[in-house]
Amino acid sequence: MSEAAKISAVIFDLEGVLTDSEPLLNAAAVAMFKERGLTVRPEDFHPFAGTGADRSLGDVAQKYNFPLDTASARKRASELYLELVPSRLEAFPGAVEVVRACKRAGLKVAVASSADRIRTDANLKTIGLPPEEWDAIVTAEDVADQMSGPDRFLGASQKLGLAPEQCVVIEDAASGVQAAKAAGMRCVALARSFPAEQLQAADLVRGKIADISLGDLTGSDVGPGRAIEVSPPTVQAQSTRAGPWGLWATMGLGLVIAGIYIGSQIALLIPFSFVAVATGHQETLMDRKKLETNGLFVAFMTCGATPVAVGMSCLFAWLRRGISLTDYLGLKPVPAKQLFRWCLALMALAVMSDGLTALLGRPLVPHVVIAWYKTAWFLPLLWLAVVVLAPLSEEVFFRGFLFAGISHSPMGGVGAILLTSLLWAVIHIQYDWYGVANIFTAGLLLGYARLKTGSIVPTILMHTLMNLAAIIQVVILIRFVGDANY
Repeated sequence: MSEAAKISAVIFDLEGVLTDSEPLLNAAAVAMFKERGLTVRPEDFHPFAGTGADRSLGDVAQKYNFPLDTASARKRASELYLELVPSRLEAFPGAVEVVRACKRAGLKVAVASSADRIRTDANLKTIGLPPEEWDAIVTAEDVADQMSGPDRFLGASQKLGLAPEQCVVIEDAASGVQAAKAAGMRCVALARSFPAEQLQAADLVRGKIADISLGDLTGSDVGPGRAIEVSPPTVQAQSTRAGPWGLWATMGLGLVIAGIYIGSQIALLIPFSFVAVATGHQETLMDRKKLETNGLFVAFMTCGATPVAVGMSCLFAWLRRGISLTDYLGLKPVPAKQLFRWCLALMALAVMSDGLTALLGRPLVPHVVIAWYKTAWFLPLLWLAVVVLAPLSEEVFFRGFLFAGISHSPMGGVGAILLTSLLWAVIHIQYDWYGVANIFTAGLLLGYARLKTGSIVPTILMHTLMNLAAIIQVVILIRFVGDANY
């Protein structure tokens, strides 16, 4: 059997082959040291490129004679790196085409990265090659020798169910080339991070990934070969720009969603009129203030308009090509422990807020919420609207659609937290200034949770708990205290 016939899979190194994460890693490390009171430079990390986070952070700290807890420093640097990835990481030109050309040719594709799984998944999603597109992924957690040994390549071949000689590795580092050959695999090296003369152990050396041909990978066309075509605009052009709508497009589309939402509520006035008359509440229709404080009206409108708000947010996110709906809106699962911690943070904020409110002699629950409860007529509908549907629609729109577009603009994550919190607070015109200020403060915590987790799952849960607590307080006040004394 010829060598060309043996090759059944391509194993890609990630950093340096598909994308260049080193500048972001260095920026995150610089920021981490700055938080701890030490100013370092990105070039301080260059001598330690490819040696792993523990060694690079430790050696830079040693250079400045700075005491450092390597484990906590690595964890914080990783958190800062993940914040930078969505807006600043791009695939190398041609990387997406090469991967997908391999798949079209019937070759299996795998990633063997020295990064951890969280960072690897974030990188792949951002460059337009999400984890689900790969036949196998091996990360630092999967192998003993994360950097220079053949373990990660052998681990990839095992996950693929193939012998080492059936795999070809694409690497950019001299140590990676040596590891691939030690694993018994064909290796195509890219002279990007190291000069070509240091990569001579590879079977073939190319200048960049866009220069690679299928013949280079299978060994059937050693020599100049024919590179896989990259004709702009292609998937690559889309993937490197993959991301939410820009700031102004996001705000404009947000206004469209808000306008359609309000229009749907106006349309719902017609069926609500019939309900109000049938239940003996027709006098409510004649007074705008009574409508705003009527629990049946609020519940009816929320239940009817929520599908519109969620549907339009999903539609405009889906129309943005190059990013999945799940990534756009942050519809990603979050570990239960993280959810619990965020809920504890919300509870702590609620306790502090209620303490301040009591100290100021203000009511713990806004009077408008008590009015809703007393005029709901059918309480299960109010509970559904306030505890389930309102958090869902508001989080999908504010912390989902708007947050994504704003955070990927020059305003960044902090700007997204502030602006979405402000807009969310402003729409609650039924409350007084103190109530609006409390909502803004809660919005800051929700926005921070969105930024740190990359998901709206915790914000929906936190929002739900916040509204549930308010309703429970109303029940306690009415049944045990008496709202007349409140």
